[in-house]
Amino acid sequence: MPKIRALYAYLSHEKGDPDDEGVTAFMPELSGQWMPMVGADKERMESLRPIAQGLANESGQKITLVKFSFRSDIETIEPK
Repeated sequence: MPKIRALYAYLSHEKGDPDDEGVTAFMPELSGQWMPMVGADKERMESLRPIAQGLANESGQKITLVKFSFRSDIETIEPK
C-alpha cells in the first residue's frame, strides 16, 4: 500500500461564521456509528458527494471539500 500523500475532508461551516468549521460526519444505516467524511483519494470523496449534498440540504450549512497535502509525521507508535 503506498504512503498517503494527501488527505481529503468534507468540512461543514457554521451558519453566519465562515471561519467556524468542522469535519462533516454521517451515520450509515447499517453500522449505527458516526463516520467522518475523510479519505485519502479523490475517488472516495466523490463517492461521498451525494451524502454531503444531502447533509447540506438538510442542515442548511455550506459543506466544502478540502485537500490537505502537506505531510508531517508527528509520532510513530510501535507495537510492544
